[in-house]
Amino acid sequence: MEENARQALIEMEENIRQALVEYGKKLVERGLVQGTWGNISIRLDDKNMLVTPSGLDYERLTPGDMVKVDIQTLAHEGENKPTSEKELHAEIYRNRHDVGAIIHTHSKYACVFAAAKCNMPILPEYRDVFGEELKVGEYALSGSKALAKNTAAALGRNFGSIMANHGMIACGKDIEVAFENCSKIEENGRKYLMER
Repeated sequence: MEENARQALIEMEENIRQALVEYGKKLVERGLVQGTWGNISIRLDDKNMLVTPSGLDYERLTPGDMVKVDIQTLAHEGENKPTSEKELHAEIYRNRHDVGAIIHTHSKYACVFAAAKCNMPILPEYRDVFGEELKVGEYALSGSKALAKNTAAALGRNFGSIMANHGMIACGKDIEVAFENCSKIEENGRKYLMER
């Protein structure tokens, strides 16, 4: 029985690593990331998350490139460095037990709101997910604890927020929902700006 449980955990981790590869490519296909900017994570268990590595092209990532990071200590396994935004992902997982996956991008329309340092009003068709608006978190340096705290505070109980002068964050119960929410935020931003 113990061997079966261990094998199931190994399989689950392999599937999550593969999902990170696939969704990284989907972000590129949808135009939600530029170059190596942005990052993705999936909660592995109560203690660990798997994150995209720092500075590697999404089109070339393999499951073995993903980095296992301790949510509490940020210690990581393997040769690859985890994304510089590991603190941001960990902070959200520590605060939100309903979140199983997180996507951070610098997508075009979300970045308009980020550059303006303003909340993103939500159009009626997306309010069932995001409410009336996405809050903008105060600016802080990339990869800093302050950025993680500010973004988590702006996120609150929502499934997305804007990061001042930076980009946006989207999350969900799993990677599929997080990706849908990421796409919806960008589409909402595009429609809102085009209608104004």
